[in-house]
Amino acid sequence: MLKGSLNKLDNTFYSKIKIASLKTKIFKCITFLADAKLIAFLCLVLLILIANKRIPIAIIINMLIMWALIGILKRTFKRERPNIKRLVNEKGYSYPSGHTMTATIFYGFNIFLIILSNLIMPLKISLIIILSILILLIGYTRIYLGVHYLSDVIGALLFGSSYLLLYIYFTYFILNLI
Repeated sequence: MLKGSLNKLDNTFYSKIKIASLKTKIFKCITFLADAKLIAFLCLVLLILIANKRIPIAIIINMLIMWALIGILKRTFKRERPNIKRLVNEKGYSYPSGHTMTATIFYGFNIFLIILSNLIMPLKISLIIILSILILLIGYTRIYLGVHYLSDVIGALLFGSSYLLLYIYFTYFILNLI
């Protein structure tokens, strides 16, 4: 029963999406912001630029655990990708959305670091809002581009947020790494 309800929800949501050339180009750029190669590059840049090496090392460990977790979840659920017009090529299983989970965990952890930072409050709030919107936009682009269902994105947001809270708890409160 649940599978039928999910399919109906996924199909109803996708049917509301209107494909447009300019929007497709913009969404391809947005989805790239959660690409594994870009995130790995950003981690290396942070490692070079940030004087306190504990922070970039915590970010890198976070990403390595997350990428392993995504692989385990995809192999566990083995959900095929949508059989609709795909605007980008993707391989592998659909559930959960790896890009959405990556965005949730990488940008979510950066939100946590912004909260801890000494930045002025208006800048903190602005950055938190921008990164939160980015996480949601990346999830939406995965559906728009035809490579994920709405339920893949929701699952990734839930798995990613749950994992991120545990990671923050252990690195900040238990291990005092940050």
